[in-house]
Order: sequence, then structure tokens, then C-alpha cells
Amino acid sequence: MLPVPDSFLQFIQQIQPLSQESLVAILPFLTQKNFIKKDFLVKQGNVSDELYFIMSGTVREYFEDANTNEINTWFGFENSIAISSFSFFSQKPSLTNIQAMEDTHTIVLKHEDLQKLFNQFHEIERLGRLLAEQYLVQIEEMKIILQTLSAKQRYEYILENKPEFIKRIPLKYLASFLGIKLETLSRVRGQK
Repeated sequence: MLPVPDSFLQFIQQIQPLSQESLVAILPFLTQKNFIKKDFLVKQGNVSDELYFIMSGTVREYFEDANTNEINTWFGFENSIAISSFSFFSQKPSLTNIQAMEDTHTIVLKHEDLQKLFNQFHEIERLGRLLAEQYLVQIEEMKIILQTLSAKQRYEYILENKPEFIKRIPLKYLASFLGIKLETLSRVRGQK
């Protein structure tokens, strides 16, 4: 059985406390995977059947547009769930890539195993729903910010509310995420 780090257990227990029975049931399905910088957790066009809990490291989710420009849509850090939600839940080819930006250590749960656990344990199913709700709230927050604020306001929002983005994400990825050119981001940063 996988020795599960305390930080993982604390993370899930804060969201939805699990009984000893549920914890014992979930542990055998967990595996560990390590990724070195630039490794892919998920490749665009492949079906994603794994959910990743990030123990350490940073990942980015992005897709390539028609001109092969990389458009960054999400960043994950410690205590985040990294998942190609479209592919994982539909079991269709992923529309995005998820790539390690640093050496990244994860705990992995397969789609099939998660579905079995959902069917057997109401509290694990509730944990999944609460995680999905958190993810949807984050996505909607960023969608509104990226669609309604000026480039300067977007950067200021990230600076104030998500300082880890500024510290750990390369500027070219951050500019893409904010929907601005690298030169514009450099100019905005210079105004601070």
C-alpha cells in the first residue's frame, strides 16, 4: 500500500472529512508519479484517464491554436488537482496539454477507480463534487477577470490575489494566460 503523505490526507479531510472506512478503501488505488520539467501529464488529443494531486512542483494547462501558438489556460501548484476535465470526465481526447514547469511529484487516481469509489462511498462522491465546485468557482473567477479588466488591472489582480503566479510562472506563459503580448506585460510590470 502506498504511504500517503500527510499533506494529501489533510487536503482531502479539509474539503470533506472521510471516515476510516473510506480512507482505507481509497488508499490502494493511489499511486505516485514523478515528472521532470517539460514532461506531459496529459497530451492534447489523448484520452486522459488520470487525476493528479500535486504534492510538489508546478504545472500548466495549455492548448495550441491554429497558428501553433501556446495559449495557457491554468496553472497548478502544490495542493492542487491537475486534470484535463473535459477528457477525464467524458473519456474523449483532451483539448489541452498539461505539462510540468518544474520537477513535479504527484499522487494519481485513475478514472475507473474513482468511479468505483464514487459508487461505493457517498462521502468520496461528495469529496469529488466539492472539488469540482471549487474548480468551477476558480474558472469562473478567472474568466470574468480576463474578459472584463484591462491588461494593467489583470496583472494587478494576479499580483494581489495570486502572487505565486508572479514568482513561479515564466513571463511568456503568464502573458499568454492574461491574454496579452509579452511586451505589454513587460510594460505593465515596469509601471509598478
